Amino acid sequence: MISRGDSFHLWCVALAVSWLPGWALAQDAIITPEPESASAGPPLLAESIAQKRAELATELAAARRNLESASVIEGDTPPEPLTKRVELLETIDLLYGQQHAQVQRLEELQTSQVQLEADLDALRATGPPEERPDSFLLLESVRSELNAHVDRGADLQAAREAAADALASAREQYEARERARRQAKEALESAAEDTDVAELTVIHRLAELDSQLTRETVALGELEQRSQEVVDSLYRLRLTFLTEKVAWIEDRARFTQVDLREQLAKVDREEFNYRRQLEVAKLDLESAARRLANARQRRDAAPETEQVLVEEVEAARLGREAQQLNVLLFQARLQRLILLKQLWTRRFRTFNSQANHEELMAWQAEARDTRAQLDSQSRLQSGEAAEARKSLVTLQEKLVSANEAGPQVGRWLREQIRHVETLIGSHESSVAGIETTRRLADKLLAEIGGETAGISLADRISSLSRPFLAVWRYELTSVDDRPITVSKIVIGILLLVVGVSVTRYFSRFVGRRLLPRVGLDEGAAAAIQSILFYVLVLTLGLVSLRVVNVPLTAFTIVGGALAIGVGFGSQNLINNFISGLILLVERPIRVGDLIEIDKLLGTIQHIGPRSTHVRSAENIDIIVPNSTFLERNVINWTLSDDRYRAHVVIGLAYGSPTREAAKLIRRVVDEHGKILKTPKPIVLFTEFGDNALNFEVHFWIRMRRMMDRRMIESDIRYRIDALFREAGIVIAFPQRDVHLDTATPLEVRLLPDQPGVDPVSSEGSARSRPT
Repeated sequence: MISRGDSFHLWCVALAVSWLPGWALAQDAIITPEPESASAGPPLLAESIAQKRAELATELAAARRNLESASVIEGDTPPEPLTKRVELLETIDLLYGQQHAQVQRLEELQTSQVQLEADLDALRATGPPEERPDSFLLLESVRSELNAHVDRGADLQAAREAAADALASAREQYEARERARRQAKEALESAAEDTDVAELTVIHRLAELDSQLTRETVALGELEQRSQEVVDSLYRLRLTFLTEKVAWIEDRARFTQVDLREQLAKVDREEFNYRRQLEVAKLDLESAARRLANARQRRDAAPETEQVLVEEVEAARLGREAQQLNVLLFQARLQRLILLKQLWTRRFRTFNSQANHEELMAWQAEARDTRAQLDSQSRLQSGEAAEARKSLVTLQEKLVSANEAGPQVGRWLREQIRHVETLIGSHESSVAGIETTRRLADKLLAEIGGETAGISLADRISSLSRPFLAVWRYELTSVDDRPITVSKIVIGILLLVVGVSVTRYFSRFVGRRLLPRVGLDEGAAAAIQSILFYVLVLTLGLVSLRVVNVPLTAFTIVGGALAIGVGFGSQNLINNFISGLILLVERPIRVGDLIEIDKLLGTIQHIGPRSTHVRSAENIDIIVPNSTFLERNVINWTLSDDRYRAHVVIGLAYGSPTREAAKLIRRVVDEHGKILKTPKPIVLFTEFGDNALNFEVHFWIRMRRMMDRRMIESDIRYRIDALFREAGIVIAFPQRDVHLDTATPLEVRLLPDQPGVDPVSSEGSARSRPT
């Protein structure tokens, strides 16, 4: 009896013997590369592929016969080498078929390229071949074709990259299979026993077929890459052709009334068809509503809730929803058709320069609004289509798992899937229609832009001034049947602002130059200056109100109310209000000033009519009544400017080199970036102190916050300490010298160490020397 292992060895021997007759011829074709195949012309490539495929067919037929014989002998499990050999040969045969198809495609592409080159030459020589090459509608068609062709560029780039990646991967696989083939060949040549030779022969042959498979894959990838190169060349050539064709037609295009009527008639036909479809959709909606009502009645009448009835109701609901969407979308399409007519009419007038500048500007604004609305509608429809696709996936998964529920459940699930697919199609169709309208609006905007580019400067100024004039003359309200417009408000404000500046200058001139010349003292001149300023401001305010048409009688009520308020104890409120006016007019303090009042140090944040908002260095908000600034002393650190003279005190030990110390101190302040160069810093040797030689350095800084000064002073101290340490200069510290004055010399004795006794004792009395 022959074991399974012996049977395998016998099969190997038989296979080796059966493969030997045609092996020598096939081996050269398998192993030897054909570099000329990538660069040869399509006819030669097709002939070479057909020859290799015919040779492969003979070997494949023999391999199939061997597999059939083995299946008869072994039963259902023929030897794996036979099966793998047949699979490899069949795959190689498929690759040959793909190579032949790719060669045919390459030949067609080259033919198209030659024809397109001839069309381009004809276009340059005689123009487009159409019957009306100057038609505006032809221009529209060619422009659309050009835009679509440009959009293909990204797809071609992605395809080119994918083909290159696939070819690189195939070459790597080919190299790996070649290494395996060479290893199998080496093992076969070094085999000693006949049994090993038979097995290794089979392994070697399969390795060769595997190598041939990957090599033909590489050849297919090279053909695809070559085809892609021709496609790219054809893309560029067609892009040139369409671009030149558009340029040729643009120079000669005419948009006639016949073209406009043709487009409007086309829109009318679409409108007629949409209206008929809308009526049908309404009838379908009524029918779907009845089906839904009947399905719900059956579900509610059932003694138990059955899945079949639930799915039937859901299918009916989706059917009604699909019909409702159809009705809504048909109505939206009819509205867009009205917009299309308008856009085509405006394009006709724009192209033929029949619209004035005002109309063009109005159309441009409307087209932009229309495009924004269409973009919003497109996003909405796309989002709903995406949601419907998710529902479709869920229903498909539910259908797969619903086989056990019965055929009726599957029927209603398939009905639901059909309705959801209808919803998706409706949404996508709506998006396409919206895109068509949006592109037409974009074309109108482009044409308006080209038309307005040649408008004269006077027309541009006129167009820009019209919106301004409309706003300038806009009526805000009316008083006593007199309009109060934006222009009057602006003129009144300008009159008030300019008048306040002029009155401030005039009152300052009177108070500082004119009155002193007549002998008035400075105090009286300042008082008259302030009174004159207030009177002029009040007069200016009344004139401004008159310009704006605000009647002065409106202020009589306010005046009476103020008088009553003062009479009932509003003195503090009025005091703070008047103080606020004084602060705003005289500006002793301003927003951003650093002030100090009653040990309160902070920055002015806001000056209101009643109080002033101050923020301290600790970021605490403090509300100070306005009268406080007039009744108490206020230190304004930044009234005239934000410069401040700070100083740092340094004490040196006696015996320190004072000149060197002064130079180091001056060096520190000169090197600091936040210390002003003008006025120059000053270093002073102030006094001989009790414990130190005292120095002061004075310097100017810009201070908007109190912390600015403290940080700079801290930096100066740090730097002085560092430089003094490097120079060996000691900063003094408090000390006291004690002098002993005794009548007799002090007696000093040395005693041995004893527990509890001080080893050193002294006698005598000590007292301070009188000074």
